[in-house]
Amino acid sequence: MVIQLTKNGAKPNIIKYIRDNGTETWMYSDDFFVRHDISHFILESVLGYHTAFNGMINQGMDIRDFENKEKRASLTVTDEAYYAENLANLFLIEIVQGEFSDFNTVQQDAFVSWNNQFPAICLADDKITQIRSQLRKLLHQWEKLPEGEKMELIFEV
Repeated sequence: MVIQLTKNGAKPNIIKYIRDNGTETWMYSDDFFVRHDISHFILESVLGYHTAFNGMINQGMDIRDFENKEKRASLTVTDEAYYAENLANLFLIEIVQGEFSDFNTVQQDAFVSWNNQFPAICLADDKITQIRSQLRKLLHQWEKLPEGEKMELIFEV
């Protein structure tokens, strides 16, 4: 799947997903959601998640379904999707506040308080380092991208 991020400066950005079957879904977005979707892309790629956010989009879910409370409530959400949502937010918090001294303890505490339906996970240190490094790199590329230009990410499902 191709993820196209178009930077529009003062106007809303555009996030477009071109699925493996050629169909598309897109939405206008502020910088927060662009950064959040970049975080999803990195961590789902590094961790090999195929049924989390990007996998759901590639399987046909419309991106605007997340904005509709009724549609969102009816979604089938996998354990990977729950983990990915928690992790995407925590890795972005680190970008703003600095790295947690023990990422796994923080993410496990956050996950259990947010959703106790699934057991908390433990990420290998090399995966945490890889996600942090790749996330910083792509966020830097997004920040430097000129207005009106596109950044494309390839998500392998």
